[in-house]
Formats: sequence, C-alpha cells, structure tokens
Amino acid sequence: MDDPRLAGGNQTSDQERMTIVVKYDKGRADDAVIEDWEDPDFSVYKSTDRYGFMHKEKLPAVLVPPKIQELERERSLKWGKMLRSWDRFQGSEILYKRIYKGIPNSVRGQVWRRFLHIDEIREERVYNEMKILARKVSPDIKQIDLDVHRTFRDHVMFRERYNIKQQALFHLLAAYSMYNERLGYCQGMSSLAALLLTYLNEEDAFWGMVTLIGDKKYAMHGFFIPGLPKLFACCDMHSRGRRRFLPKLDKHFNKHNVEPSHYCTPWFFKLFLECLPFSLTLRIWDALLLEGEKVLLSACLAILRVNRKILLSGGEDHVRECLQELKHSNLNEEDVITELQSTMAELTRASLSIPPQVAQLQDIKNLNRIAIEKARAHSSSSPNGYTSTASITNGTKNEPVLYGSETTL
Repeated sequence: MDDPRLAGGNQTSDQERMTIVVKYDKGRADDAVIEDWEDPDFSVYKSTDRYGFMHKEKLPAVLVPPKIQELERERSLKWGKMLRSWDRFQGSEILYKRIYKGIPNSVRGQVWRRFLHIDEIREERVYNEMKILARKVSPDIKQIDLDVHRTFRDHVMFRERYNIKQQALFHLLAAYSMYNERLGYCQGMSSLAALLLTYLNEEDAFWGMVTLIGDKKYAMHGFFIPGLPKLFACCDMHSRGRRRFLPKLDKHFNKHNVEPSHYCTPWFFKLFLECLPFSLTLRIWDALLLEGEKVLLSACLAILRVNRKILLSGGEDHVRECLQELKHSNLNEEDVITELQSTMAELTRASLSIPPQVAQLQDIKNLNRIAIEKARAHSSSSPNGYTSTASITNGTKNEPVLYGSETTL
C-alpha cells in the first residue's frame, strides 16, 4: 500500500511558497491570474443538492418532501432547546437517541463544535500565529496548494479557484502543518478539513481538526503519520470482525481475492468522505463525534451487512464495483444506522471495536505551548509573514491582509 505522505516529499522552496501565498491573498480579485483550467466547467452541472454538492443529472424539483421539512423544523426546535441547556443534556439518553435519529442540518455545526470541545482547547492567538508562520517556513505549502485544488471540487463552497473557502482550507492546512510539525501535512487531511469547513468557521475548523487528530477519543493521528499504522491496524481488526460476524461473506471475499485493504483503505483514510452518499456520511460522523473511534470499524461492518445479499451475488469484479459505487447507491440510511448500533454492541462485547494503540498521541496543551514558543522565536521576521507580488519584483511591501473572516454556517 502506498504511503500518501510520500507526496509530502514535494517540498516547497521559498520562492514557490511566496508565489503560492500571494495567489491565495489575492483570491478572486480583479487582478488575480486564474487559468481557465483551474475553474471547473460549470455547464456540465444540472442541479445542486441540499448539502451544496453539484450534480450532472437533474434532481427532483423538491429535494426534501414537505413532511420531512416539517419534521426537521420540529426537531430543530427541540435541538435548539437542548443546545441552550447543553450541560444538562450532555451524556444523557435523550441526547444519544437524538444523535442516532440524525442531527438537523441547521444545527449540526453547533453540535459538532460542542462535541469537539473547541472552546475548551482553543488557545488565544495560536491559530493566527501558525498561519503567519506557515507563510514564512512551511515546507508543505506546495502540496497543500495542489490538494486544495482537488478537494470537494463539486461543492458550491469550494468550486472556484482561490475563493473564500479555498482560502480558508489552504490557511487551515498550512497552519496545522506548523502547529504539529511532527505530523506536518498528509493528503488525507484535506477532505477532513473541508468537511469541517462546511459546518464551522475557519478557526473553529482548525481546532476541530486538532481534537480529531490529537484527542484519544478519536485518535486520528495514526492515520496520518509515516507508515499509516492505524490504517493497517483498522484493516486487520476489520478482517477479524468480518471473519467472526460475516463468515459467509468473508469466505466469498477470500474466494474472490477481495482483501479488507481494497475497500477499507478509502473508507478509513477518508473517513467515509466521497465513499458513501453524503447524507449517510454525515449520519456516521454524527455518531463518530458522539461515540469516538469505535464507530469506524462498526460502520464498515454495518455497510457490508446491509449490502451482503448483493455482494454475495457475483465474483471479484462485481464485488469491487459494488463497493466502489456505494456513493451513488440507494442505501437506506436508517437501515445502516440501525445496523451500526447493533454491530457496535457486538464488536464491543467481542473486544473488536477499537484497534490497538499504534502511535503515541501528542498532548494538545503541550502543542499549544510549543506553538506559542515557535511564534515568538519567529517574531523578529516580517510581521505578516508574506511579501506581495510587487515585492517579488521591486522589493516593496503591501499592508497586512486580513483573511478567514467568514461566519459560521
């Protein structure tokens, strides 16, 4: 299995870093230079779904039936009351039940930021200082720029080159590459950050990423370090769970040489993003933020269980095609979520719900302290950490640019 971090060998020279940073500073200003190929061909898209993804085929005129809309309004009101008394409901049975019914999209960002404890871990000025530092010295700027351009390109927020959300994604990933230098940047981080940016503002999304990677509840650190040890550990654990709880399907997969790594790699590494219908991915993420990392293995097995009849009906090519096309399938969300809950209970009893710890997590408070020290050490350099296009040619300097000011959705 190739290590996606090898792309990180695409190191950035000072001149390349300066050129890239200036492009993101300009954004889509009148004097910005954006090649035709950098913007997608919007004419091929016929419609946009309720989550902001564009589709080449026409969608129904009414995306959400009136009865469902009314139900969501009622549930949003209940969630609003619960959010105003969060401490009282945290850890309660009613919160648990409502999470598995699905968080209304209108309040999903507010709920996620509470699960991620953003206000508790946020350290004043750290994010802005890391953005400034990244502009000066991050070795990952070139690779980050390449990945920003190919992340969520069929989403209205990220479709235009150098627009406000692409700017936020670039800043977030660059800042994290300096905040956690032992980890730096790995390609799988871009989709994770983009998902957070669809529901959180730029700085909240940064701290959400800090929690997901560094908190022991989620422990995503092992997916991104060299060698991807957690990815291999999850694939191995899934193999054991598949053999125990889906023996017939396991034999069928083995007969047709379908290894867990063939389909689990994108599921785990992308955390189901771009692998399942987006609405179902969100439901899995709601559960993940509530329950922690044990949801990942449970979701994998639950997806196989729900699809086992069709998976058993053909050989290797058929199985691979079915698993690769799940994003465009008509999976029943409620069936998957119900199966997820029962599967998680079974895997927990069998001690197969959480992979063994494969990498030592870094203490977030310590990372905050080191980040502040790094910022102070570089404070003698230029205050805004970048040079304008003019300075590349004649040495003049622009005034500092403020960015990342979009509001929470």
